[in-house]
Amino acid sequence: MSYVMAIITSFTRSNTEEVTLKARGQAITTAVDAAEITRRRFLKELSVGKITVGTEELPQEEGGTRNVSTMEITLTRVPALEKEVGRGSEKTESPTPVSPTDLTSIGGIGDKRVEKLKAHGVNSVQELANSDPRELSEKLQISKKRVSRWIDEAEKALRQ
Repeated sequence: MSYVMAIITSFTRSNTEEVTLKARGQAITTAVDAAEITRRRFLKELSVGKITVGTEELPQEEGGTRNVSTMEITLTRVPALEKEVGRGSEKTESPTPVSPTDLTSIGGIGDKRVEKLKAHGVNSVQELANSDPRELSEKLQISKKRVSRWIDEAEKALRQ
């Protein structure tokens, strides 16, 4: 969570438009997680601008070298006009909450999962809420427990 806070701080304190995360080796997964958590939960106006993958040769104590993977993730602030309507944007003028229709508003569902859901006939939060967890988990080849959590969250979102 401290990496997420560092990203948020970088964007808010310096009012910058772009932050680059650099990681190598086992820290790559931490950088990816921090970028995605920041983007999906806290600063929804961010998008991934560029991802660079590479390899560095590092000297070993015993002599010789070893290869270590590297990654740079550039997060970019998207102008307010390009924000999606209904995804927490301050520009919503309706005093009553709008029913979420974007499947990515459900925790654990990103763009790739949306593609899979749509391929199996689930195109909205409403359709997800009406889905049978066993049937959908078999189609997606994802655990029934996870699909059940998505369905519960979709039902809660529709009640709000």
